[in-house]
Amino acid sequence: MAILAVYPQGSTLHVAAGAPEAFQTASIRLSSYSVEAAISSGVIPWLESVGITQDSVDFVVTSGSAPESPPTGIQPWDPPQGQGAQQEGFGSELFELLAARLAKPIYLIDPASRGECHAQALVTGTPAIQRTCLADYFIFKYLARQEAHRRGLPLSEGRFIAAHLGEINQLGALVGTRVVDCITSADEGPFALSQSGSLPFDGLLELCGTAEDREAVLTTIEDEGGLKGYLGLESVTELFSIQNEQSELIRHALIYQTAKEIGAFAAVLEGRVDAVILSGELAGVKAFVDELQKRVGFIAPVSAVPGNQAAAALMDGARRILS
Repeated sequence: MAILAVYPQGSTLHVAAGAPEAFQTASIRLSSYSVEAAISSGVIPWLESVGITQDSVDFVVTSGSAPESPPTGIQPWDPPQGQGAQQEGFGSELFELLAARLAKPIYLIDPASRGECHAQALVTGTPAIQRTCLADYFIFKYLARQEAHRRGLPLSEGRFIAAHLGEINQLGALVGTRVVDCITSADEGPFALSQSGSLPFDGLLELCGTAEDREAVLTTIEDEGGLKGYLGLESVTELFSIQNEQSELIRHALIYQTAKEIGAFAAVLEGRVDAVILSGELAGVKAFVDELQKRVGFIAPVSAVPGNQAAAALMDGARRILS
């Protein structure tokens, strides 16, 4: 038996294969591939390199976004009807090609849905704009399950703030496994590797007015911002390897912004928080975790789960399917 887990996140395609209890992982950079090439030149050769044939794959697990009020948990991806949950953009095409290439079922693990968030969390300040309240829910929910188990808490009663910090920064407030509010570095969250995060309104309007077109603006705030824009970094793990006045400022700014948002989510949970869970690449950087804990440790105990948790979360979903 072999299960394939795939998930595009930022400029990286995370893949894992094997059994839920013992699997191997890899990361494929998407910038060098079309969707079809990412499968034929990336995923399939990697499977073969770890001794897994296409025929031995039983099913594929991934995640995405769902309709406003979906059933929670695990959903089959069913492209012919077009009614199931689907990942937009790169993900949707990826799933279609995988389904055609492998001819195996594809399941979406804990897809994101705006319907989970508090109704008031979707309100902005103008009827013309609504908050998206979308992130990688499946990672948040996986972290909540693991933390509740570690603390001996009934899952339905756990109240957590999860921060998955890496190439993309994502933060969410959870009651049990329900994501009641969330932000990412693509919208209102702290800046990340190349994403600018939340920006001042006037400055953003001025940028839109001086740029050639919409794509130019998106490039500036999504591909040329954050740690890449300020320090020229290509990986978040380089953040503490540079020692100068500018890098010190940006390091503290990222910790400061992340702590502010964790504090905001503490208010969302009415001050009753069982744990602040840090995961992602930055959760493996002790200096970062220590500094962040100084700012948010008064809210709740801080747990660090280093490394990108996408593969582990999807394989945990595969275990739920099998059981």
